[in-house]
Amino acid sequence: MKKLIGTLAALALTALAFGQKQHPCLLLTPEGVAEMRAALGTNADFDASVAEVFAEADRALNEEIVVPVPQDGGGGYTHEKHKDNYYVMYYCGIAWQLTGKEVYAQKVVDILDAYAELYPSLGFHPVTLSKTPGRIFWQTLNECVWLVHTSIAYDCVYDYIAPEKREKLEREFFRPYADFVMDGTKENPANNRTFNLMHNHGTWATAAVGMIGMVMGDDDYVDKALYGSDKTGTNGGFIMQLDNLLSPDGYYTEGAYYLRYAIWPMMLFAQCIDNNLPEVKIFGYRDAILSKAVGALTQLNYNGVFMKFNDALTKQLDCQELIFAVDIAYNAYGNPMLLDVAQTYQKKFIPCDAGYAVARDIAAGKSEPIKYTSKMYGDGADGKQGGIGVIRSTRPDVNSALTLKATSHGLSHGHYDKLVISYYDNDNVVLPDYGASRFLNIEAKYKGHYTRENKTFAMQTIAHNTVAVDGKSHFNGNYKVSSEHHSDIYYFEAGDKASIISAKENAAAEGVKMHRTVIYDDVEWLQYPMILDVFRLESDKEHIYDLPFYYNGHMVSLNFPYTKALTSMSTLGVANGYQYLWVEAEGRNEQSATTCFTFLQADRFYSISTATTPATEMKMVRIGANDPDFNLRPDGGYLLRQKAANHTFVSTIESHGVYNLQVEKTANAKASVKEVVVLLDNEQYTIVRVDFVGGQSRTYCLSNLTTEGAHKVKAEGKTYKWNGAWAVM
Repeated sequence: MKKLIGTLAALALTALAFGQKQHPCLLLTPEGVAEMRAALGTNADFDASVAEVFAEADRALNEEIVVPVPQDGGGGYTHEKHKDNYYVMYYCGIAWQLTGKEVYAQKVVDILDAYAELYPSLGFHPVTLSKTPGRIFWQTLNECVWLVHTSIAYDCVYDYIAPEKREKLEREFFRPYADFVMDGTKENPANNRTFNLMHNHGTWATAAVGMIGMVMGDDDYVDKALYGSDKTGTNGGFIMQLDNLLSPDGYYTEGAYYLRYAIWPMMLFAQCIDNNLPEVKIFGYRDAILSKAVGALTQLNYNGVFMKFNDALTKQLDCQELIFAVDIAYNAYGNPMLLDVAQTYQKKFIPCDAGYAVARDIAAGKSEPIKYTSKMYGDGADGKQGGIGVIRSTRPDVNSALTLKATSHGLSHGHYDKLVISYYDNDNVVLPDYGASRFLNIEAKYKGHYTRENKTFAMQTIAHNTVAVDGKSHFNGNYKVSSEHHSDIYYFEAGDKASIISAKENAAAEGVKMHRTVIYDDVEWLQYPMILDVFRLESDKEHIYDLPFYYNGHMVSLNFPYTKALTSMSTLGVANGYQYLWVEAEGRNEQSATTCFTFLQADRFYSISTATTPATEMKMVRIGANDPDFNLRPDGGYLLRQKAANHTFVSTIESHGVYNLQVEKTANAKASVKEVVVLLDNEQYTIVRVDFVGGQSRTYCLSNLTTEGAHKVKAEGKTYKWNGAWAVM
């Protein structure tokens, strides 16, 4: 690895020094501009994207240039105005390249002049919500995004600006700006740590400094961006980020939502590196890791919406970040399924060489339908720090996906939630992951930042579909401790009829071993596939185990007597996220050994049937207590509580029936599962039988200690034989 870094560094140190650099050289190239100019009017879809650029540029031509003194946080006037300014420069720079009209280039120059006049007078931003405050924006991250876009604009108009003016702009503005991004100030040197950080903020920082360095022809900036501020490649830089932030499967440790954000500077900077330093062969680096990252993003979504893990909001494949990533990735790797992503979800193209290539090849009929598959995505640089398992239906008439999260913590955006499941079906999120408590760029909501409830509820274990122990969060909510551990994938197998994800976690709750297995089974006599969820807990002491299933939909029925809170409610607890949960109803089932909860989501019913005892407590909870500012979503949850040393929660999750209000028809509204029976459960084996109302039964055999070899087990008078980790009988 050190030899490779040395070779790449040598290439980077010398490549920019050869020959006179041509502009544009970042996102666009002279050859690409010529091709796009010649093609205008011949491709309606690409023309539409270009027309949007022209429209935004023309709008800006008729508006006064305003570069306000920074005052507001995310979503406030000054914040949004500075964002608008970098977009205006970006649009006008591209419009100048595609039309040759000087008014566009001059607009970019005039805005740069205004910033060059303002910037030297700025101290730290007055909004003090970040440990790395910016000057124009409240955090340095936004400064980096500004510089990335502005670098593209400056590159586009570089040859339009007189050399002496360029020298002044670079000396008095761009270099101090880039130095601040890299090093901060004596009063706050934290930016240096951010620049070298293995984090999406660090990726934006290296891209920003590297891109402006390439435009200016500054080898030092480019080398620091690639190999860290000390240029060794061992303490930071873009190459090290590619080595550490992405697993061999392309999974990003903060989750799909933040890979969506990090992939933007990754792909942009990679395109710039490829255009300026082709010897580095960045798109082939680490077995084409960037191709795998884009591939992971195009898979870790449901109906185009990214699956939520950790601090996630609702974003889709049509977001601008993915338009850039998909266009650049297709141009670099030629995967025809990326054309389908662009054609089906995005319908827009970035106005550059890569975007035109996508539009051109879609028009030429080269697109192939994207194929969603079941897969395990390893976490960590080596792919061995747990992972995300995804199971998808193989039936063309069933659109469902089941996930099990068993990863490392996920850096600063991670949550304390090991072995969490989510379920997507019938075009809906059925069992959701909470994600983040944040109102992005809505200043009235905590200045657009993460709300306080993000840490006090959304990050806590009880906010997720997993077991919380003794009313505490995993690792007691300690970030440092959680970051030292990861879950372990025990087994993953995807089949045509049945698939399995199994993972273990032994450090999240002191003295408790956890092992969760989910089987997605296309049972032939059921209307839709069924999920078996087996959550084993082992300890030498008694604990309180809480397993919630947060659901989207309306409660239909419970098969046990319960008490509903009619005039007042109490909270589930007082700390660790419990204080945010109202207890709406509670009860016990002394009449049946299988407890069933049924709810309605859209036009389909869902039933969770669980093997319970008379001591098992069931509670219907609702998010929203102790939330004076209405920051939390009022999601409902169905919670199972068991006091025991060793306990195994065994549940089936069943999709069934139809509810058609238009024709006033309801069918198959009751669960098909009659009984869930645990035949055997010990350290070595778990055997579960599921009986159905039609008289059929299904038996699931699990080996808890080894995934190999032959097994012969007696349970309740029967002998069960199978090979490997599991069997369905």
